[in-house]
Amino acid sequence: MIIGFGPHAKRIYYPAIQNLKEDFNLRVTSIVDLESKKEDIENFLSKQANKLVPKPSLIFISEAHKTYERLHPEIEKRLSEEIKRENVKAVVISTEPMVHAQYARWALKNGLHIMMDKPLSVRERLSTDISEAKRLVDEYQELERMLKEKRSEGFFMIFDLMAQRRFHPAFLLIQRLIREVRERTNMPVSSISSVHSDGQWRMPSEIIDQDYHPYNQGYGKSSHSGYHTIDVGAWLLETTTAKDKLFDNIDVFSNFLRPADFYNQLNLNDYRKLFTGYDKFNKYSEEEFAQKFEGMGEIDALVSLAFKQKEKTSALVNLSMIHNGSAQRNWPIAEGRDLYKGNGRIRHESHYIVQGPFQAISFVSYQSKELDPNETEGLYETGGEYHLDIHVFRNSTLFPDWAAHKKYTIKDIGTTIMQGRSRGHQEDARRNCLLNFFQQIQEGKGNDKSSLQSHKISVLLHSAIYQSACARYLKENPLINIET
Repeated sequence: MIIGFGPHAKRIYYPAIQNLKEDFNLRVTSIVDLESKKEDIENFLSKQANKLVPKPSLIFISEAHKTYERLHPEIEKRLSEEIKRENVKAVVISTEPMVHAQYARWALKNGLHIMMDKPLSVRERLSTDISEAKRLVDEYQELERMLKEKRSEGFFMIFDLMAQRRFHPAFLLIQRLIREVRERTNMPVSSISSVHSDGQWRMPSEIIDQDYHPYNQGYGKSSHSGYHTIDVGAWLLETTTAKDKLFDNIDVFSNFLRPADFYNQLNLNDYRKLFTGYDKFNKYSEEEFAQKFEGMGEIDALVSLAFKQKEKTSALVNLSMIHNGSAQRNWPIAEGRDLYKGNGRIRHESHYIVQGPFQAISFVSYQSKELDPNETEGLYETGGEYHLDIHVFRNSTLFPDWAAHKKYTIKDIGTTIMQGRSRGHQEDARRNCLLNFFQQIQEGKGNDKSSLQSHKISVLLHSAIYQSACARYLKENPLINIET
């Protein structure tokens, strides 16, 4: 069963399951989404060359039954009847994150294996209400407790999150390189500087109205692709640090750029100069923008972290998470465009990882134009769809068997494993994450590659980043300390 059949599910889950169905005897029994998405989903399924056989049932939820706390009893009843009738064993949860937790509770209650998109959960007013930010941890603990209880009753259950960088060959290489140096020196990672830019340019009216990766529900970049940036640092530090030097608490300090700040950078008069006749595309006045932007989630986030062992700092981590980055958009309206990977969006990602005087690793992956499935030239060059470079610098005078510098590209470390054009190494990694999920089910045993429990630190950080932002919003002390 796939719950939530938006752009991500269509692009990743549907083709991956199609590709793997023979290996794991898979069948999509049902697709669940909002009534408003009915026409879009039916049109998509009708156009697929490799149609699912038998055709999955389509279950649509009316707006009247849409809730953000607990599943509506009518929906819970329909879904429970469906999984019994179709003998469903696993569920993919790919909805908007506001309803992740409620579908996870239902799936756990019914003993289903779960593959769920990140983040684990979000809340309304997440960036303005500290109590809501703290509830992210409460929801994690609730789901973890439910999972443990079901397992204690004898249920074999896998609960994984789609955190594809944990399965990406470049990040697995970085993990291995860090461990190699640690084994020789006992030096943990001492600093990480990460930048992730989505290259999205949203017009002021779209900031208010757009529901895909929204700001209008009180959260933003840190809960969208930013979660991956949070997770990379937490995962690398947790899995490569020797036990005697492992952190036990983290200081968190956040700065958010919100829609009102962005509008101050680029206002209506600026847009009028950039786009001829812009007023006919704009829905709101300056007064309405000021009113409607209040309380919205972040467009960009700058986060400073100090991973500590008691009072001693073991690693400094800086996260620059950017939605409004360098883009290729030159049109004033997004109607009819792909909001997932299109609409002029380009991705920039970098990580600079230092291991004291022994090693520095530079990861860069830069696109220069919107993804084009027909593009065949320059795919691996800087700006191309597959661009990825890793530079490794080591202290070769202290350890002569180490190279002073070594460079890797995706050609050196990765392979295209999805059928046809993979549309990038990140999508191959997502497929690997899903593959791992099905392998666990088939083998009857779990692992910690991306399990619910393995995301504890990332969830704590996700919550603390918003707690800090809330405190700043309320003009209180924004320094938050969390115990791990």
